[in-house]
Amino acid sequence: MAGLKTFINNSAATLQMTLFVRQGTFPYNQDGTVSFTLNPQQQLDVQYGDALNPFLNGLSLFTIFQGDLYSKIQFVTVAESLLDNLLNTNSVITITSDETDYVISGSP
Repeated sequence: MAGLKTFINNSAATLQMTLFVRQGTFPYNQDGTVSFTLNPQQQLDVQYGDALNPFLNGLSLFTIFQGDLYSKIQFVTVAESLLDNLLNTNSVITITSDETDYVISGSP
């Protein structure tokens, strides 16, 4: 069974998102990407990977909003790191704007 997460955009910006899928269980192995658009206040279920590759290695977020270009890329380099746990132990990933940053949080 492939991985499935719910993404929630709590910001007023349209977010261009890319998920980096892990090959197997080691964080440094990549198995492709899944890209999608997350509109303001939208909730979206996103499927990625497959039964052998159900984990995420990272994500990128890009937006142009109110005259500012914002880009963020985060990658897991060590298993059980804070980012690894956020991406792979939560079924819901929420993005919230905080002044000039976009904060990513997770919940079961």
